[in-house]
Amino acid sequence: MGALVEDLRHMTAAWDAPPGRVVVGALVRLPLYPRIGTVVRYRAGSWCWDHGLRPVALFLEAWSIRACGAEVHPAARMGPGFSISHTTGIVVGHEVVAGANLVLYQGVTLGHTGTRPGQPHIGDDVRIGAGAKVLGPVTIGDGAWIGANAVVTHDVLAGAVATGVWRG
Repeated sequence: MGALVEDLRHMTAAWDAPPGRVVVGALVRLPLYPRIGTVVRYRAGSWCWDHGLRPVALFLEAWSIRACGAEVHPAARMGPGFSISHTTGIVVGHEVVAGANLVLYQGVTLGHTGTRPGQPHIGDDVRIGAGAKVLGPVTIGDGAWIGANAVVTHDVLAGAVATGVWRG
């Protein structure tokens, strides 16, 4: 529950309201804001996954795909403050591990390459731009920015900006 509250605070920072009102306001807006619905369903699905309710978790993931156009696997480990700017085309694989305050924009893919096993490990305060692909067993350092349409297949240092096809 704590991670979900932090997610809602992070996504609704511009609302400039006390925390209690932010949570209530976010839940009221749940049907209208796909980015909130995706994160709420992910957190609920993740809880179900961790407690052996895997069919329920996968149902919540499928619901999010159909309702919001975003696929965040319930086995992924997303830190508090997880935020999605626009949900269309988001794909997050089952082994992804992310720190606090990750922001994803539309069309981001986090997963494996198909040829190299393993999925990304992402630090705190990372922003991943629209259309970017972060593939394979790579590490994205704290505070890094991944530019729009970048393809990242090698590690990115903390505080770095990766654009284009990132080869390290």
